Amino acid sequence: MAMESKFEHNKVEAKIYSEWEKSGAFEPRGQNPYTILMPPPNANASLHAGHGMYTIDDILARFRRMQGYAVRWIPGRDHAGFETQFVYEKNLAKEGKSRLEYDRQTLYQNIAKFVEDNSGLIFEQFRRLGFSADWERAVFTLDPQVVDMVYQTFRRMVNEELVYRSDYLVNYCPHCGTSLAELEINHVERTDKLYYIKYGPLTVATVRPETMFGDSALSVHPKDKRYTSYVGSEVLLPLTTRKIPVIADSMVDMKFGTGVVKITPAHDPNDFEAGKRHKLPTIRVIDQLGRMTLPKDVMISEINGMKVKAAREKTVEELQKIGAVEKIDEHYLHAVTVCYKCGRDMEPMTVPNWYIRVEGLKSPVVTAIKKKKTRFYPQKFEKQILEWMKIMHDWPISRQVVWGIRIPASDPVGPHHGQIRSF
Repeated sequence: MAMESKFEHNKVEAKIYSEWEKSGAFEPRGQNPYTILMPPPNANASLHAGHGMYTIDDILARFRRMQGYAVRWIPGRDHAGFETQFVYEKNLAKEGKSRLEYDRQTLYQNIAKFVEDNSGLIFEQFRRLGFSADWERAVFTLDPQVVDMVYQTFRRMVNEELVYRSDYLVNYCPHCGTSLAELEINHVERTDKLYYIKYGPLTVATVRPETMFGDSALSVHPKDKRYTSYVGSEVLLPLTTRKIPVIADSMVDMKFGTGVVKITPAHDPNDFEAGKRHKLPTIRVIDQLGRMTLPKDVMISEINGMKVKAAREKTVEELQKIGAVEKIDEHYLHAVTVCYKCGRDMEPMTVPNWYIRVEGLKSPVVTAIKKKKTRFYPQKFEKQILEWMKIMHDWPISRQVVWGIRIPASDPVGPHHGQIRSF
C-alpha cells in the first residue's frame, strides 16, 4: 500500500481523541489532587483567539498528570445572562420582533431553547484541539447545584449585611434594557452641541437640556465671587412652575461654561452625590425605555413620552420661544459613556438594584496580594488590581434581563400576594 503524499490529520485525530476518552486518560489518578476550573466560555460561543489562553490550563494539567498528581480539569459552560440575551434579541430583530412582545416566562424558555440549540460546539472544538479535560464532570452555570449554591451564598451575604437594595444611580442602557457595571461601559469622545440656557439671572451650559426637568438646584463654586450673592436664593426653572435653590459646592469647575451648573441628581453621577450632600430631591425624568416621564409642574406636556433625542430638540425649541437660549456651541468635544455591547448612549438613572458592600471585602484581597499569597503573571497586573481596589465602590449585581439566575427576593403585590422579582 502506497504512503499518502501528505498527512491529513483530520482523518485520525478524532479517532485518537475518542480512544483517549474511552481509556479514561483524563480521569484523576494518584494521591495528591490537582484541580483546575476551566473559565467557562459562553454556552452558545464558538472558538476565537481569546480561547488560546486555555492551552495554558491544558499544559499545566498534562504536566501535573505526568508528575503523578490526581489531575481534574473541570470544564464548564457559562449561561452568560446579558451576553446571551443580547445575541438572542439580535436574532429576534432579524425577524422583526422584540423581547417586549413576550411575557417573562415565555422569553426565558425561548432563550433556553436557543442556548440548547446552539450549545456544544465550543466543547467539540476544544476536543479538536486535544484538550485533556474531564468532560464527564462538565458544569453549566444554570445547573441546579450551581443555582442552589448561588442562593446559599446570597442568603449568607444578606445575613452578614454584605448586600443591600437601593435606588442608587446606575449606568443603564435603555436599548439592552439593563444596568451595567463600570467595567461594562465604554467612554468615547464625541462632538455635541453645548447649550447655554438662562435660568432667570443665571446662565447654565449643558449638553443635556432635556434633563433640566429633573433639576433640583443650580450650583456654583463657593470661591467664585461672581455668584456669591446668589447662593441661598431661588430661580425659576424654565418651562416649569418650579423654583429651585442656588447652592455652593466645590465640585463645580469654575472654568466650565459660565461657572454655574445644573444639579440633576437622578441623571448624573456627580449631581447624585451633590444631591446627597445638600439633601436635594431626586426627580427621575427618563424611564427604563429611554422615554421622558415628566413631573406635573412641567408646562410642555408634548415632551412627555418622547425619546431622549427628540425631547432634547423639542426642549430647545420651547426654550428658544421664550428667549431662554443664550447661545449654542455647535462643536463641543466631550467624553460620552456608551454601552459596550450595542454602542448606544448610556443613561445614568436611579433604578432599584442590589449591591454588594465592598469596603470590608477589599482589605483581605489587598493583604493577600501584598503578601504574595496571590500572584499575578505578568507582574504589571498586580499594580493594576491594587489601583482598582482603591477606587472600587459598592458593586451592582442586578441585571434587568430575563435570562439568568433570579435574585431570591420578593415584593408584596396586593394585600395577599408576593412575586419573586429579579433586579
